[in-house]
Amino acid sequence: MLLRTLLAVLLLGTVPAFAQPVPVPDCTVDVTLHEALTLDVAYHCRSSQPLSFVPEGERAQPFLSNFAGGRIEAVNGLVEAHYRFDLGGYARAIDTPAEGIQRGKGVLMPIGGWLLEPRGFQRVPMIDIRVRAPAGMAFSTGLPKVGDAWRLAGTTVRFAGYTALGRFELHELVVPAPGSLRPGQPKKDAVLRLALLEGFAESSRKAIVDWVQRTAEAEANYWHGFTAPEMLVGLVPMPRSGVGFGRTQPGGGVTIMVEVGETIDSRRLFNDWVLVHELVHSGMPFIRGRGTWFMEGSATYVEPIIRARAGWKTEEAVWKEWVRDMPQGVGVFPRGLPAASGRENYWGGAIFMLLADLAIRRESDGAKGLEDCLAGALWEGLDGAARVSLDAYTQACNRATGTKAMSELIDRHVNANTAVDLDALWKELGVALVDGRIVLDDSAPQARWRKMIVMGPPGRTARHVKLPWES
Repeated sequence: MLLRTLLAVLLLGTVPAFAQPVPVPDCTVDVTLHEALTLDVAYHCRSSQPLSFVPEGERAQPFLSNFAGGRIEAVNGLVEAHYRFDLGGYARAIDTPAEGIQRGKGVLMPIGGWLLEPRGFQRVPMIDIRVRAPAGMAFSTGLPKVGDAWRLAGTTVRFAGYTALGRFELHELVVPAPGSLRPGQPKKDAVLRLALLEGFAESSRKAIVDWVQRTAEAEANYWHGFTAPEMLVGLVPMPRSGVGFGRTQPGGGVTIMVEVGETIDSRRLFNDWVLVHELVHSGMPFIRGRGTWFMEGSATYVEPIIRARAGWKTEEAVWKEWVRDMPQGVGVFPRGLPAASGRENYWGGAIFMLLADLAIRRESDGAKGLEDCLAGALWEGLDGAARVSLDAYTQACNRATGTKAMSELIDRHVNANTAVDLDALWKELGVALVDGRIVLDDSAPQARWRKMIVMGPPGRTARHVKLPWES
């Protein structure tokens, strides 16, 4: 009897593991990519109600064919829609990296550019996308892979990230998974998919891939792991030299687009800030409401710190940049940070992040800093694919740091519009610009905290990431 009782308990204990519901997509999409850069798309959606399938904007309409439009009735609980889309024609007509661009036989475009939005569901539908491409062509995205499908969940098609389609150079770079560099955590891998559209000089491609790999390593060192388990970075060649416009677009999976000169040398790449800035965005959610100042301020503030900790920039250079550029944001504080516009979003937000970094270190007696706030929120699930309120992010930061520093600063500078005296702040920190050079005073009242900001606190040594010419 005892044996049978134990067996029954063991069997009952195993049931929940096998009884977990497996998510079933609301829609499946089968896409066939053709050499001429056209797409044949077939939607199959489980629904008892009629659905409609809508392009993101009127500009896409001329490039749709074989599509009846309107409301489609359900037949035996299934709604089907079929259409052809002239991907190349649309990309050439739009011709902007933000919305869609073609280089050679490759296209970089948000999912919403070519995939119609299904409407009529009571909630945001889960969509599995399968793509067939001819030999020599490919499809890639930041969406997670589930079996042989790419899964779009938790967001509408409109807000989904970039896709790379056609002929392009694809690399799958192994990076440490989010949080996996924390002490005591098991080592896990994440994947950064790197898509280079056609047009980069043969002599530059290897250097560009190396730049992205090392930048991802520098970023992971700040966040104790990379910023996403899966990501697509699409690089668009441009005729001028240097690094140009960058954009992060989340939604289901995190994706980044950056313009890079067709021919460029390594030193110029590693002296640039755009990719590091965009990768900071990839580790943070979209802040709903008037939260641009918070998102851009975080990326502006953290970017030079990441490069300094990697050994690519000196501590003095970081402070010189802040002393020179932060005055561009000080004027927004009496009006309220949500009223920021233009450069105020970047530098007003960066001032706020400096104040938050200082406050967290003071309240935790140096045990925590802004990096713990940002990384902690990421590990809670407030990642680059999420959309949250400022209050939700603030509370996550407080939990991660064990302080109320962030919420108190929000009360002071967002709710009460308290002004900031930058000159007084520099004196408190012991930072002065003298004859074009930064002088740091270690006897200043807040010098102890200042010394932790750029290079990290004692005992958490910054990890140098070797530059190509140092290897």
